[in-house]
Amino acid sequence: MVLDTAPVSDTVTDAADTAGHSEAPHPRPIGRVPTASMITGAAVATVWFWIPLSIFILGISSIPSVIGFALATVVFVYLIRGVDWVERMRSEAVFGMGIAVPPRRASHYTGFQGWLHQLWLDISSARFWKAAAHHYLRMVYDLLAVGIAFALVAFAVLGPAAAAAIEQSDDDAGLSFLPVPVAWLLALVAVAAAVAILIVAPAVDAAIDRWLLPPSSTAALQHQVSALADAREGAVSSAQTERHRVERDLHDSVQPRLVSLAMTIGLAQTKLDTDLPAAKTLIAEAHDDAKSALVELRNVVRGIAPTILSDRGLDAALSAVAQRSQNMGVPTSLEVHLPRRLPDEVEACAYFVVAEALTNVAKHSGATQAIVTVRYDEASDQLSVSVFDNGAGGARITSDEDATGLRGLEERVRAARGTFAVSSPQSGPTIVTAVLPCGS
Repeated sequence: MVLDTAPVSDTVTDAADTAGHSEAPHPRPIGRVPTASMITGAAVATVWFWIPLSIFILGISSIPSVIGFALATVVFVYLIRGVDWVERMRSEAVFGMGIAVPPRRASHYTGFQGWLHQLWLDISSARFWKAAAHHYLRMVYDLLAVGIAFALVAFAVLGPAAAAAIEQSDDDAGLSFLPVPVAWLLALVAVAAAVAILIVAPAVDAAIDRWLLPPSSTAALQHQVSALADAREGAVSSAQTERHRVERDLHDSVQPRLVSLAMTIGLAQTKLDTDLPAAKTLIAEAHDDAKSALVELRNVVRGIAPTILSDRGLDAALSAVAQRSQNMGVPTSLEVHLPRRLPDEVEACAYFVVAEALTNVAKHSGATQAIVTVRYDEASDQLSVSVFDNGAGGARITSDEDATGLRGLEERVRAARGTFAVSSPQSGPTIVTAVLPCGS
């Protein structure tokens, strides 16, 4: 299925990165789970602390060697990206705070160039270095807190025994400054202090998470402005593309039909007085042309604002689209999971994604099967739309201004602040997906 579309905008972000979570109403910075997490983190940090740091130092020292510096940089970037993901999962599981995920810019390039560009976007972002700082600050704090607690426990175990041994020794070498009762008292104080540290110290871990893991207000505003600008650009492009499509449909289908109708009626008028049977035949042809023109006008109107969508909802509208696809020779199965009606603009966008994708399947792919899946995710408040066909692949994104297929869909989805993707290897199959936010 070979189609023409416009390039995706530079401001596309990872869906998973922009979804985020709201702050949990009852975080739990103190308890058995936070204490166990802190102790585990300190134990792991005794070994892990040196690995990313060594790679970072190795990369800096290998700057004269381009290959060594490049390898160290790649490994360090992937380590910090993995660490950031693990830290967020840990914070959610241990403290239940649900900290929002900062936006992450995704490269608009593809292939090796896109991979290099993504590395640069990551390493030059504030999110990356905040993740590195958070990881090391938390490791240092956990090591310090747990180290002090275990040192106090060690003193509580060894102090009284040492004091008793010195007291019983004939030659104490002047080391009997700590009487045994005082040693036991200090041991109790040390144990109490160690327990207090292990119980209370995780609250600082939670504070570090709240300080360094969330997006900064400036970054959030910049991302919001960028997203709104991108949505506006998509809306303008989508409106222009839709205008061209309507103009093309009227010019190529309805207008010739009406011209033919006018000519047929004119010929019938000239034959009314001289050749009545021929005039009747021409009038019958004009009647057929008028009915065909009405059908084509309905198709144009359906492409602008389908009545069934507003009257009966997305499920019924997509059922009609799937039936039309069946009539065009492509067996189509439809799976719709919608617990309720969605906002009008979301339903309209999803409808046009499916309708245009199935039209492209029928015209270009030679497919023998198409599968449409529409599913609403209540957790993320997003609508996922997927159109699969088993025909020929090769769908690609171009900058051809006259192309209106997938390019128009991408612009329409971008205007709705959603994400749009096409997977279409040359041998097929082709999968068109769109994820649309349903919130305001």
